[in-house]
Amino acid sequence: MTDTASSLPTPGTRAIVLGGGGVAGIAWELGVLATLEEAGADLGAADLVVGTSAGSVVGAFLRAGAVRAAYEQQHSPVPTTYEDPAPVDAAAVEQQFRAAMAGATSEQDARARIGAVAQQVTTGQTDDERVATFSETLPSTEWPERPFAVTVVDAVGGAFRVLTADDGVPLPRAVAASCSVPMVWSPVQIDGHPYVDGGVRSGTNADAAAGYERVLVIACSAEGPSPLGPWLDRSVAGLRAAGSQVEVIVADDVSRQAFGTNSLSLSTQAPASEAGRVQAAREAERIAAFWH
Repeated sequence: MTDTASSLPTPGTRAIVLGGGGVAGIAWELGVLATLEEAGADLGAADLVVGTSAGSVVGAFLRAGAVRAAYEQQHSPVPTTYEDPAPVDAAAVEQQFRAAMAGATSEQDARARIGAVAQQVTTGQTDDERVATFSETLPSTEWPERPFAVTVVDAVGGAFRVLTADDGVPLPRAVAASCSVPMVWSPVQIDGHPYVDGGVRSGTNADAAAGYERVLVIACSAEGPSPLGPWLDRSVAGLRAAGSQVEVIVADDVSRQAFGTNSLSLSTQAPASEAGRVQAAREAERIAAFWH
């Protein structure tokens, strides 16, 4: 996967890109997708679904045809072994990341430096415990039959990977790695190698959908210029330059307020999912027309 879209789009093909956003992001995206489906958008017909972090969880539900059921669970939560992580000082973490990236020679080098910081975290749930939680949470522990991909970043070398069923990584472990937020959780081991959240490169990694004629991007927040990889606007511009049609839904101010001050808390599920429904209701006609 390069940092610019270069593949010519294949006529008639459609992709959905689902971005990161924590527990609140999962709930919000489920609200958005449930509403779009109710409006007639056959999102399950996508030729590719690619998820980053929260999006990897939501993508698994979409591929399983279980969006509505998962949305309803945001209001009537099922028992879970997930533990809200200890609060982090966002400003202090950002300062630490900026210090770590100082002098980076490339986007991949910058990601490797973040990965090195992430490997210093040894508290909280282990990666095996988090993998077990996703095994309980996901609609299936098996990869979907239709194309589905999740994004991760190598915590040592900073390389970006788009994992699919062909990689042979168990789905719950791949999703756990994609959701492994640096400085919140320790990296997740894949084949004895540590990986962190695909959001280290981009909150959406929308360029993973290069080559598809129509691309729908669902993003939990806007992205500004980043030294780590192609932010949303840059990826969308690359896709369009290559001939793809792209529509983007970004969480609005009301939705972001529903995320609260800790988007990793289970308490955000109901308000964020409802905010997603309200916002998507305004977008539904436009998106359904684009999708079909």
